[in-house]
Amino acid sequence: MKSRTVLLTGCGILLAVIVTDAAVGLISRSEAIAGPLDLTQVSSVDVTGKASHIIITADPDAPQTALLQGRRDGWSAVWRSGWFFSDTCTPDASMRTDGNRLIVDMGRSPRLFDWSDCQPTLTANIKPDSAISVDQAASRTELEGDFSTVNVASDAGDVVFDGHATGLSLSGAALRARIIYRHVANDETIQLFGKMMDASLRFVQPTEISYLVEAVASLVDSDLPNTPGAKPAVTVRGDMLRLHIE
Repeated sequence: MKSRTVLLTGCGILLAVIVTDAAVGLISRSEAIAGPLDLTQVSSVDVTGKASHIIITADPDAPQTALLQGRRDGWSAVWRSGWFFSDTCTPDASMRTDGNRLIVDMGRSPRLFDWSDCQPTLTANIKPDSAISVDQAASRTELEGDFSTVNVASDAGDVVFDGHATGLSLSGAALRARIIYRHVANDETIQLFGKMMDASLRFVQPTEISYLVEAVASLVDSDLPNTPGAKPAVTVRGDMLRLHIE
């Protein structure tokens, strides 16, 4: 088995550690926590718990399943893998189905250093027109496809949405959102609420929209005129925000 020497410095101490190639491979690794679960009967997803990465698609041609993984990244992965043989990346994260709901609990708040080296990740493909709810202190959420409603509440949120939702609500203290609507039915309601926000909203299909922006300080750039009473209806509120609509 090949090995290499890693030099670690700190507090005036130089430490040489012999690390095997197998251990180096653990610097970035994924551990299955739960799944894959069958989602053929599921029409809503609820995610709570600590910070995580969420990837949900609504592809009718792909298997409807969900997989929950913990990804260990960083130099501490070598130490944990070498010294703590029973340690798992996210031991208290879980997911289950309850009727037509997928319930995902990312676990308690991360321990010291865990945020930098351990990230629970949900990857799911669900039937079109399903409902998505995310309520976390921090989250990175990627959604692609057609959904009924999408609600993401996160103090620190990074959301990428590409598809369609009749109701889309994003909120957080610090929010970044990249939103693309592939088509419209002229019954959509879009709400973006955040103290500090950087958001872009694009409609691929030409359409009339109405929008209301309320902010203490804002930079708003819209390529679409504001048509009172039209839908999609967009409401944006925040203290400091930058918004682009096209």
